[in-house]
Amino acid sequence: MKNLKQLFILGLVALVMFGCGFGKMVPTSQVKMQLENPDLENKGGKVEYVVKGTVPPKFLKKRASMDIQVPVIMTDENGTTKEVIKTVKLVGEKSKEQGIRIPYKTGGTFTVQGSFDFKEEYETQGIYALQTAKLKKKEFTYPAALVTEGIANTGSRIALNPTISDDKSNGTVLMFADHNYKPEFISKVGTIFFEVDRSNLNWSLKLNKEVTSKQLVKDFQAFMDNAFAEGRVINKVVISGWASPEGEESRNQGLSEKRFEVGKKWFEEQLAIWAKKYAKANKIKVKDVKLPEIVFENNAKGEDWMGFQAAVEKSNIAEKNKIMNIVTSQPDNNSKEQKIREMTDIYPEIANVILPPLRRVEITMVCNKNLFTEQQIPEVAKNDPSKLTLNERMYGAAMTQDADTKEAIYKAIIAETQYQNDWRPYNNLAALEINKFLKDGNVANLTAAKGHLEKAAAISPNNGMILNNLAIAQFLGGDLKAARETFEKSAKASVNPVKQDYNLGLFKILDGDYTGAKQAMGNRSCDYGVALAQILSRDYAAAKGTLECVTPKDAKVYYLLAVVAARTNVEQDVYTNLTNAIKQDPTLKAKAKKDAEFKRYKKSEQFLKIVQ
Repeated sequence: MKNLKQLFILGLVALVMFGCGFGKMVPTSQVKMQLENPDLENKGGKVEYVVKGTVPPKFLKKRASMDIQVPVIMTDENGTTKEVIKTVKLVGEKSKEQGIRIPYKTGGTFTVQGSFDFKEEYETQGIYALQTAKLKKKEFTYPAALVTEGIANTGSRIALNPTISDDKSNGTVLMFADHNYKPEFISKVGTIFFEVDRSNLNWSLKLNKEVTSKQLVKDFQAFMDNAFAEGRVINKVVISGWASPEGEESRNQGLSEKRFEVGKKWFEEQLAIWAKKYAKANKIKVKDVKLPEIVFENNAKGEDWMGFQAAVEKSNIAEKNKIMNIVTSQPDNNSKEQKIREMTDIYPEIANVILPPLRRVEITMVCNKNLFTEQQIPEVAKNDPSKLTLNERMYGAAMTQDADTKEAIYKAIIAETQYQNDWRPYNNLAALEINKFLKDGNVANLTAAKGHLEKAAAISPNNGMILNNLAIAQFLGGDLKAARETFEKSAKASVNPVKQDYNLGLFKILDGDYTGAKQAMGNRSCDYGVALAQILSRDYAAAKGTLECVTPKDAKVYYLLAVVAARTNVEQDVYTNLTNAIKQDPTLKAKAKKDAEFKRYKKSEQFLKIVQ
């Protein structure tokens, strides 16, 4: 490649000189040709070129002709393997051959343009021009001359960097299926009634002696016993104290507070009774009984106006509407209370039926439906998963930070026959395997991921989440065609469709549709894919800004920054960014060494030091 480097033309204009004095066949051509854009590149699998040619005056004899082959792709000027892309014929003004006529006295110009299919090997091969001159029976072929070196292939450098996120709105993240766990609670209410203007506990009170009331208390006690025995978490105990609204408001508020205290004391007594029974049954000391922590919520309500209104409306009092109109029309609670006291003489049912049930304390015990709290579940999922439901186990895995523990929980789930018809643990295992690949590059992880996803898809066909993860695995494995098709399917899935505009925008870059790519990927800042589209659109200032704000910068980002620097002729930035890129990924040495983006720097000692 020494000769190739000697022939390489540095600068914005690459000139190739051809010429022949047809009286004397000379080895130097006088035909000037240059690429309109000396930096050829792969755009959507095609390489577009425009070659401008100039023939000097009095060069091409009137009856002579020239065959010019350009572009010609060769390994070097002596290469035996070549591909002629296009041939044009120049003819003198009196030549009988057909071609581009060039006047003898003035000379002339010609243009060769078109496109050809890109091949990966073209990245490192030279673009040459060949010329054959003919006059009568004489023919002379000139040595191949370099037009430009290599074809840039930056448009194929699309990359996917999926992240783990709770955002499932687009396909730029690895999709973990939801755990579907929601904390559920069960509760029971016990009610104790009081005499008017009293807060002492009196089980002889008529309301407390009624069969219904006694049964409610028994049911509450049984609920407590079961909750304690099963070790359920007591979420809270809400104690609501009430007073009937015929007394003074301030006194009634204090009365409801006292009734709260009575209710709390009674609950604590029941807890102590249960502890004694438990200690006896298990032959341990009462002090050794582990009691649940109880959070009491004071809900002293004062006067129960709503209860009064509801009771009146449900009653059989003939003038109940009149009663409520009288009460509600009063300007304040004191006036309302006075009217109620007055009406008890007129309507004895108010005093005997309506008001007594309002003098009460309601004790509401709220427990976790399941045996473990949200805080406890991750540890139980790890050490004793059989005690949990499927959703609790999925929740435990989701809340566990350690990836190995997550994996162990999911594998334990799919090992049980009863859970093998659920797609979620298979999908989540696949996401973990893909994440492993992103960290260590082990292809075996991608293979494992695809296996899990196949099982997930068999259970839940046309599921966008599963398809998204499969497409990511295909992309990272290099099967871009399959990845593109799968991303498209994910966006159109009947179950859990995933927005794929960004990912499909990456493929628009491969198509050479850079404007469409930028539109598809949206207004993302600090993004590799967006920067790549900006570079290919020759918006270098925007691309540099997009790349510089990426945090943290990986090897791919530094490499693109080097490309931007090369295209904008900022030499030191080329070296600095390439150095940073290669530090993170040493395999980029070989890539940079052959990359046509850096052809202007390949003779630089600093460049050679970096890529050797």
